[in-house]
Amino acid sequence: MSTPDPEGRYRLLGVVPRDVELRKEQEPDDDVFTWPHLLVRHAVVAGVTVAVVFILAILFQAPLKDIANPNQTPEVAKAPWYFAGLQELLSHVQPMVAGVIAPTAALLWLMFLPYLDRGKGWRIRDRKVVVVVFTAVAVAALVLTVIGTFFRGPGWSWVWPWQHLYVEL
Repeated sequence: MSTPDPEGRYRLLGVVPRDVELRKEQEPDDDVFTWPHLLVRHAVVAGVTVAVVFILAILFQAPLKDIANPNQTPEVAKAPWYFAGLQELLSHVQPMVAGVIAPTAALLWLMFLPYLDRGKGWRIRDRKVVVVVFTAVAVAALVLTVIGTFFRGPGWSWVWPWQHLYVEL
């Protein structure tokens, strides 16, 4: 240590220890470059996936429907299964509320829920508010989707699935 200056100042070099650590030689890392190692693997997997989809389409003949005829409407005009819950909600609530406000509010609520719930732990039993709210939203979406997919028929009328199944996948 250096001796203090009469004015109360210290020298910077006096604080640094005398044993300076020398730089060690760096050994080569076991890193792998993105090109070609990773990207070639991704390209091969993508190519195999496309080939499998083409083969399945050829084997099962992937039938398409007839050309659209404006004079003949299909038997039931329903949304695909992944939008059936929203269509079911639209049949019960005003369209602006069901189609815009409710989905936006649900997404915003789920987005801000971790910031609103200030639980002190990471375990599920410590975050009861998050679990209850997320479970309620998920169950409501699942119930609406199941009802809209399996229990709705022509004219959006109630139909039991064992009577006739109006599902297009």
